[in-house]
Amino acid sequence: MADTNLKSSPLTYQRVRQTIIDRIASGQLQPGDKLASERQLAKDFGCNFHTVRRGLALLEQERWIERRIGAGTFILRSAGQDVEPIEPPKAAAKGLLGVICPSRLDNFATEMLHHLHHEAERRGLGLSIRTVSDFGSTAQQIGRQMLDQGCLALLVPWMPDPAPAADLWQLARSVKGPLVLSRPYPGLEAYCYERPEVFGRAEFTAVEMCCRYFQELGHSRIAFFGPDTLRNEGLGHRVLAYSRFASHHAMANLASLVGGRADEVDAVVDRWSAMAGDLAVICFDDDHALRLMTAAHKRGLRIPQDIAILGFNNIPLSRTSDPPLSTVQFDYDYVATSMLDHAQALADGRSAQAEGLAREKLVIRDSCGGRLCADERLNQILERIGAGNGN
Repeated sequence: MADTNLKSSPLTYQRVRQTIIDRIASGQLQPGDKLASERQLAKDFGCNFHTVRRGLALLEQERWIERRIGAGTFILRSAGQDVEPIEPPKAAAKGLLGVICPSRLDNFATEMLHHLHHEAERRGLGLSIRTVSDFGSTAQQIGRQMLDQGCLALLVPWMPDPAPAADLWQLARSVKGPLVLSRPYPGLEAYCYERPEVFGRAEFTAVEMCCRYFQELGHSRIAFFGPDTLRNEGLGHRVLAYSRFASHHAMANLASLVGGRADEVDAVVDRWSAMAGDLAVICFDDDHALRLMTAAHKRGLRIPQDIAILGFNNIPLSRTSDPPLSTVQFDYDYVATSMLDHAQALADGRSAQAEGLAREKLVIRDSCGGRLCADERLNQILERIGAGNGN
């Protein structure tokens, strides 16, 4: 009974649907007959049970079958009977994806969800979003429920640092279905939206772009400022990129990392104040850039005249800070598109990990001093370093 061609076809779920309709038309299946379980059908058809589930969802919408909770799936009508099909919601005309997020969302996570929603809507997909306090047993239960209710795949678009890798491994093992993660966690590399060997390349490129930008503006002292933590992979990428640039260009390594207290930032500004007028700082994210600006203001230092500052991620507060914060625009569209590509591919039994083509752009406002130092040369500088301008 197994159809070996089903494994390689991207339209496997449609063939599952048509095969069952053909069996109804031939009389092999009669109204009231109970279908085999999804897992048994998957075995019979030679595909995964999520692909079978997509085919059954179409049959249910067309009123060929009826799912009865706790009892199973039954043939509802014969080929000669006409009934009104169930119209799927317009927003989810092509399917529904489950999204599981930590309950404490920061600016980055909120922006990521916005871009995921926009891209899903463009594709005719719906998103079912659930928040969890942790990724233990509750997340596992929610994930299974989402797949059982017809979600084609699950997405975890953002995780706090440090990420609970063990919990994510248990989640993948528990849901046993298509799952897309935001990073290539050990043992879970196949779930990441981007190929593991190129993951993080954009962060290296973006930091090097920032260093070259400040060099072009004439700064000889370029520093890095970020959080003091050992368990943040993104931080590791950026510190390494900065350190490599400093080493290759015979620059002093001025990386400084701080905890959550304001006096730690004050101490960094005190150390750096002797370099005022020739100091440029690349910050791990916009939140740390805003903390640094606050501490500099407290010490009477001017931005950008005394300290030029760049952030990362372009959060809403960066537009209204004093002065407006220059920053690096994270490529949310690339990540959102790649996550949905991989999710849809996994639902069809394939893989579509992205090739690492994210492009992050400088958003030039006032804190970096670009307009002050370069004036009419600014666009030439941005073109020379391949930065574009996200402003």
